[in-house]
Amino acid sequence: ILSKQIENAQKKVEEQNFVARKNVLKYDDVMNTQRLVIYDQRRRVLEGEDLSDEVRGWITETVETGVAQFTDSEFAEDWDLEGLVTHMQSLSGTDITVEELREEVDVTEREALTEEFVEDALETYAEREQALGTELAREVERYIILQVVDQRWREHLESMDYLREGVHLRAFAQKDPLVEYRGEGHILFEELTGTIRQEVVFTLFHVSVQVEEPALEPMHARDGDLHYEHDTSAGADAIAAAGAGAATALAAPPARSSALPVQQQVVNDHKDVGRNDPCWCGSGKKFKKCHGA
Repeated sequence: ILSKQIENAQKKVEEQNFVARKNVLKYDDVMNTQRLVIYDQRRRVLEGEDLSDEVRGWITETVETGVAQFTDSEFAEDWDLEGLVTHMQSLSGTDITVEELREEVDVTEREALTEEFVEDALETYAEREQALGTELAREVERYIILQVVDQRWREHLESMDYLREGVHLRAFAQKDPLVEYRGEGHILFEELTGTIRQEVVFTLFHVSVQVEEPALEPMHARDGDLHYEHDTSAGADAIAAAGAGAATALAAPPARSSALPVQQQVVNDHKDVGRNDPCWCGSGKKFKKCHGA
């Protein structure tokens, strides 16, 4: 009889352990799905893929999010145009004012506002690419994406661990902890991807690149030669707070050169003539509608 009782108790313990291991695998499946997405993005960066088309999409998405944030009211007269302009100036450095915005587009149409700011942001992106050169611009993009993804992914892992530790308490409310974990985990992951895109875009618009060209010993560019300084709190958080600034610096690797040591500073300053300033030709039109078209 005693042996039978011991055998039954052992079976119950084994069943409980089996269920526990099974649940662990189910929770791990949620993280594995997210991990595949992030690791695929990192792989593309490390393999040196051209991500410029993807970055342009992120710029458009970030601008659309900003416009929606300041025009969320049903009535156009309640939209915060001043806040929107300040936000876009902080994001991409556009020089347009509220008065000019009212003159150029129908400020009662959300799509018109979005189109105007997307056009400005993409033009700024193209100007920075031209100033840096295509090859260096792509390298800067990949480096920034990798840094932002790694930082935000580590923070996301901590959030998911915290969620997993307390989600079992949902059972007291007659809720399936695994279902709750999947649902909230998906929300956290969507927030992660949005934050990564916004921070990458914000950093790209504010990064400064310093190129040093030594003459005595030519060297090939190496990933290890890149030095990047960026306050992670100045990314998506700075975008949300209109008017906030960013402090980002990126040093590029030495390039081949047979000349004397030269230090070149490449900074994305606005041209003397702004896009919305009167054209220098005296036509009376804005520069972007005349010789800047």
